[in-house]
Amino acid sequence: MAASTAWVVAAGSIVAINESLFVPTETGKPPDFSAVWRLIPATALLAVALGGLEQLAPQFATGLAKLLLVGVLVFPVGNAPTPIASANKLLGYG
Repeated sequence: MAASTAWVVAAGSIVAINESLFVPTETGKPPDFSAVWRLIPATALLAVALGGLEQLAPQFATGLAKLLLVGVLVFPVGNAPTPIASANKLLGYG
């Protein structure tokens, strides 16, 4: 497994958990699993693409994957707020 793949899978997992657990808990609405099902192939394709890029430029591909993880935590993806904001609100600090 390429080193960038773990970072991409972690970012996809964080977004999936935010969409299916944090947002429904704080809003009281049922989870939107259609967004999660669209996320699975997108995460897989990105992991394969960065794995291929890692064969040419390993540090660049791993750096992009790490930036993806930070971006997912800081910027909202889809209709949900950021995972940091969701966790903050869920814990009662927001």
